[in-house]
Amino acid sequence: MTRTRPEIHAALLAAALVLAGCASTPAPLGTLDEAERAIAAARAARADDYAPVELGFAEERLADARLAMDEGDYDVARVEAEQAEVNAALAAARSRAARGRKAVQAQAEENARLRRELLPAGERP
Repeated sequence: MTRTRPEIHAALLAAALVLAGCASTPAPLGTLDEAERAIAAARAARADDYAPVELGFAEERLADARLAMDEGDYDVARVEAEQAEVNAALAAARSRAARGRKAVQAQAEENARLRRELLPAGERP
């Protein structure tokens, strides 16, 4: 039996759809690992003290990513893990900035103390 052109096209389309359905998104294990490392780096930067909100967001997104992984929803897991990594990076950056501001303030106070000790009252700026 000879197939007509529309039948061949329909068969090819069906085969393509079947193959597309078989292709699945791979588990984003590397992305989850990167998010975990970013959260660990934020903790090392003392984000618990200086950026707890951002760190909390990162931890929540990572928990959501793990839940999505358990449910087999790898696309959602990847997006959540990427968001966790971004939030962790923000927490680390804010923490470093806050620690830097604190160090600058401490140095300014030390400079003022030294000026008071070393310069006579009339010569102080």
